[in-house]
Amino acid sequence: MASTRDLIVDAASRLIHIRGFNNTSVDDILRESGVGKGNFYYYFKSKDELGFAILDRSVERIRQDLVEKYFTAAADPWEQLQGFLDFPVERARKLGCTGGCPLGNLAVEMSDIHEEFRQRLNRAFDELLSRIELSLEQARTQGTLRGDANITRLAHFIIAGFEGAFMLGKLRKDPEVVADVIGEVKDHLTQYRVNLSPVAHL
Repeated sequence: MASTRDLIVDAASRLIHIRGFNNTSVDDILRESGVGKGNFYYYFKSKDELGFAILDRSVERIRQDLVEKYFTAAADPWEQLQGFLDFPVERARKLGCTGGCPLGNLAVEMSDIHEEFRQRLNRAFDELLSRIELSLEQARTQGTLRGDANITRLAHFIIAGFEGAFMLGKLRKDPEVVADVIGEVKDHLTQYRVNLSPVAHL
């Protein structure tokens, strides 16, 4: 059985994912969760503190659903990146482009108006960027990434395409728009890929 704290975080996460942080009130969260105001303030001193808990949970789910699933040491680095980029397409087709990326939504809404949220979101994206950079470094080490590729720029480009696909899908309500954006990102990455010829056996 979920704890009272988890009930609050679950309800708030659902509402904020669709409405946004500023358009979701504490009263909205209390109605959705069925928790009394006294219990809310027992676990969270403020709505901001609840927001940080939601952000922490979103980061952990991204670790589980994306990083741990796709960025495995045994997988080829190009397969790692492909799995990561396929995620928004699969999610859009499954959920009908509803909600978007929870971190991306918060980044757009909060970065200009709440410095603590911006810093926490920046750290979350830095963690993901570092993992993408590691895959690109692995590709370079194995000789399948062009030597002139700027890994940091490519990693930022991949994240921008990933988040942009979510945003346009949410706007257009069309999963195929998401697929088109991701397809262009993959095509761009292909320009940096080196296909190694099979080594002849002696």
